[in-house]
Amino acid sequence: MLRFAGPLELGFDAAFVNHGPLRWIARDTSKPGRSGAETWLLHASAEWSEAHLEDAADSVAAMLLQAFGELGAPVPQAWTVHRWRYADSESPLSRGCAWDADLGLGLCGDWLNGGKVEGAWRSGRQLAQRVVESLRHGF
Repeated sequence: MLRFAGPLELGFDAAFVNHGPLRWIARDTSKPGRSGAETWLLHASAEWSEAHLEDAADSVAAMLLQAFGELGAPVPQAWTVHRWRYADSESPLSRGCAWDADLGLGLCGDWLNGGKVEGAWRSGRQLAQRVVESLRHGF
């Protein structure tokens, strides 16, 4: 987590980076109901995190700050590094959702669509579409 003196003008509040060490970055204060100091969260990719799991926190911070700087961000006033050792696991399934039209029964969740909150949202949306299609055509 990075703290800045004032708002950054990067042109976005969150992004999937998908190259280098970073996977996901987000302006924490852009979330609903959040205010206060300008803070950003940087999440490294699972592969990069695993390769650097035992690195010193200052070394990890330096590499992630450099990657964020390459996106146009200035050096923060302060930062904190935390290793969520089990926060980003490899997802064993990439089905999106599970739907049995004969039973009218479905399953959704992040575990079916790559993990993380966006995976859960996408999975739920996909299941809802299948339910609506089944209702239109009759079970």
